[in-house]
Amino acid sequence: MVQKGGELLDGSAFEEKTVAVYRSREKTIELRELRHKDGEEYLEISSGDWPGFVLRGDLPGGDGSFELSGARILSSHLQGWNEFDLDLLGSAFFEGLNDAGGVLCMAGEVERVQISSGRIRLKGNYLSGTAALVPLRNRRERILVLTEWMGEWLNDKHYPAMFMSQKEFEDFWKPRLFPELVSRKKRPAEYSADNAEWGRADSVRWNRSYTESLLPESLWELRNSGALLRDWEEALHWIFIEYSWDMIINSFNDTALLKTRR
Repeated sequence: MVQKGGELLDGSAFEEKTVAVYRSREKTIELRELRHKDGEEYLEISSGDWPGFVLRGDLPGGDGSFELSGARILSSHLQGWNEFDLDLLGSAFFEGLNDAGGVLCMAGEVERVQISSGRIRLKGNYLSGTAALVPLRNRRERILVLTEWMGEWLNDKHYPAMFMSQKEFEDFWKPRLFPELVSRKKRPAEYSADNAEWGRADSVRWNRSYTESLLPESLWELRNSGALLRDWEEALHWIFIEYSWDMIINSFNDTALLKTRR
């Protein structure tokens, strides 16, 4: 087996055949109709605006509707990657579907369920199967607690809730979550070292008083132990995707797709 860019090349890449391709006029959104060698047919939907994210669903029925069954997410970092399949509950449909294409519409909320499989690469270590599933699910639980708090905090502060890029997201949140790691001029006004209680973890001296002033108790130990920083460094793209979930799903809605290949 050969490993490359978050993908294990064990022959599985040749187990499916592309039957048809649909693209938006701007060529940012693409839908592929695929056939597995076992005869199963399904759809994969991706967008150049959301790298590392692919929706998967059934083939459209006679009325153009189909179920969304999962998403494949690849989140890379400097020392490796997290790659996993996330089960979904949701549906979509093609409006005006014909031989030339149709309009892709998302039929309401797409519910995230659970990670069903995945792989992890960290430095020289590679995990798959159950060995990867447990840490991936645990990390996702931490990420969901974090992103839920982020939305609530922004709402309380009357800040805009959406970020148009991962860089914008990172530039906003890193100084607030980890002021010890940025220059003084980037630290939020709420940060103070005066009469603070401190603790050291992963070579960082954490301001525990700031932790308790910013975060809910459910996140105190994650920041003070360095676990939150590890999640940030090893899964920033994943955090951004989970936080931006509704915006990602809505970005596929009402998109005209033209058939480009049979």
